[in-house]
Amino acid sequence: MPVPTLFFASRYVALAGLLGLFTACGKAEKSTHKSPSEVKNPVKESDLTTVTITPQAEKRLGIKTVAIKTDNVRATREVGGEIQAVPGQAVTIVAPVQGTLRGGASVTAGQRVRQGQTLYQLVPLPAERDLLTLNQGTAQSRTQLDVAQARLRRAEELLADRAGSVRARDDARADVALAQRALADARARQGAINGHTGGGQALPIKAPLSGVVQRVAVADGSLVTANTVLVELAALNKVWVRVPLFVGDLRRLNANQPVTVRPLNGGAPRQARPVEAPTLGGTAGTATADVFYEIENADQRFRPGERVAVDVTLSNASGGTVGAAASTPALTIPAAALLYDASGGQWVYVRTAPQQYTRQRVEVQRTLGDQVVISRGVKAGAAVVTDGAAELFGTEFGGGH
Repeated sequence: MPVPTLFFASRYVALAGLLGLFTACGKAEKSTHKSPSEVKNPVKESDLTTVTITPQAEKRLGIKTVAIKTDNVRATREVGGEIQAVPGQAVTIVAPVQGTLRGGASVTAGQRVRQGQTLYQLVPLPAERDLLTLNQGTAQSRTQLDVAQARLRRAEELLADRAGSVRARDDARADVALAQRALADARARQGAINGHTGGGQALPIKAPLSGVVQRVAVADGSLVTANTVLVELAALNKVWVRVPLFVGDLRRLNANQPVTVRPLNGGAPRQARPVEAPTLGGTAGTATADVFYEIENADQRFRPGERVAVDVTLSNASGGTVGAAASTPALTIPAAALLYDASGGQWVYVRTAPQQYTRQRVEVQRTLGDQVVISRGVKAGAAVVTDGAAELFGTEFGGGH
């Protein structure tokens, strides 16, 4: 019986050795696997955004803080608008008759003109059906002058030979003078075709109102027909802004509430009051209707055709009194506290301890005058830096000392 026992023991040892080999291979393969990337000494963003300064530096930078508060912010809608000239304050000047323009070389788009200022001199031209008659009349007058001059020469020769009379010579001279006058008149009429005038015949084209030249349609010296557009003028002391508003917001719109108009180039906003437009246009495909507001524009800051952003205040939508502005609680901070990094990120500095300021990322919902509505990133009651925020930003990134 010893032989079978040894046989089974040998098989057991061999099986155990094989399993150990497989296990060792698995460990070896697992240990050789490496990650394609490795981050050493990872640091959280919040650990990089705390600036600690001395009391002297804090005083030198002029740092001031205000507490973030929760305000009832009016419900507004930011929409696009288009500046338009006030109806009746934009005119298109056309040529009253056919003619040639003179003196309009100085009329350019964007030029300011005053009421009664002469823009062009229009030299009238005859109607096309009369041009042939003018040419024929000029040729006939020239022929009559040639005949009269020939008769005068003949009369003078006869008088020299004592075969004619002084009266015949004088009559021939009178005929020549009349023929010369007739030819001069015919040439003057025909010269009008080229824009020349004999004086007093040009028609002045004057500006009917004071404003700005919006468009120049013709060049100086052009031949124009009747009713040809010459120039477009617009009075810009007041302008309208057309606001296409979603029809679902029309019932929430306070008809007496002014709106804020902001230039797209970041200029100062301006208030605009609602006006009763003759008709309200709209676009069926976009479910919008046009409402109009008037802006005082004595400095001509806005021009017709300019695109602007408009903040429209809405009223309560459910059960409230129409005209009462709807409001919701929201966090607000002064606009001076908001900073932007190179990639457009929005940040503020919050005082977390004496002489210690932490930069925190925020998300701006909208701007209301000199206040900014924050949707997330800070909490109410935190002390946010207003004066000196830009200096802290420069100090953190090496631009300040």
